[in-house]
Amino acid sequence: MPKLKCSVQTCAHNHQFLCDLDQIQVGGNQACSPSETQCDSFTERKESGYSNAAGGGCHCSETTGIDCQAEKCMYNEACKCQAGRISVEGGQAKQCQGTECATFKM
Repeated sequence: MPKLKCSVQTCAHNHQFLCDLDQIQVGGNQACSPSETQCDSFTERKESGYSNAAGGGCHCSETTGIDCQAEKCMYNEACKCQAGRISVEGGQAKQCQGTECATFKM
């Protein structure tokens, strides 16, 4: 699994630049650049700060499984990301369309 760093601080799954999901979905079937991709797993954080609904603390890891729909990306093999590390960016995104896989390469 790739190492995932996420700068989307408005995402409910982001905790100190790590994702608390075991698996994310990157969209952008016909993408030709990073800006045409998006993290379809994005969920906007409604309250300030990080909270884990399960109450057991963050289960974040540097590695996350990445299902990738960006067919033209050089790291996509059978809809799975094979990059050693990826970066999901989106600053103050309010929806998944405001995010992108910055690692995307044709």
